[in-house]
Amino acid sequence: MAETKPPPKREEKAPSKEYYKKVGKESREALIRAVPNMALGIIAAILLWLLGRLIFIPISQGIEWYEYPLPKILNFIILIAMAAFVLRILVDARRAVDALAGLAACEIGGPYDVTPAEIGHYKTALRGILYVVMVSLAFLLFSDYLTLIHPGLSGVVLIAIVVWAIFQIWRAVKAVSEEIRRYSTEWTEKALK
Repeated sequence: MAETKPPPKREEKAPSKEYYKKVGKESREALIRAVPNMALGIIAAILLWLLGRLIFIPISQGIEWYEYPLPKILNFIILIAMAAFVLRILVDARRAVDALAGLAACEIGGPYDVTPAEIGHYKTALRGILYVVMVSLAFLLFSDYLTLIHPGLSGVVLIAIVVWAIFQIWRAVKAVSEEIRRYSTEWTEKALK
């Protein structure tokens, strides 16, 4: 039988109140910078999708460029542009998630002496879940264009996203489960004393 080792006990001490104030201030500033950039990127990606899907692709039907269908060329160009917007959104989303995790740790965890390692676990969990949601939404933007390039391309990308999403969810659950194990072990030890 395999031995299960107990979860690690909290070894580091909680930071001082000044640390929480500093993290809270930095988190607010990062959030103020990230949210407008994300909003602009989302608007640009949606406008590009709408213009491409409703105007450029229908206009180009039946036109060939050097014996290659123009809709496929335009699809590829629009995909590259949307990928650039989405990557920029993901960078800003990472900053926003880190800021939200920092604010949550300071506001909620501050009175309970949350350590920087715990903040890291919460950031990992929040980041993983948000990335799965955002990449799934981004796939909805890309799926029609991928299908127009090649019908199987959309399926291959979806399979890759599902495998990646399973890994991200596993990481999020693992990060939070370490904290749950540690807290439940500490609570059980206190209850049994």
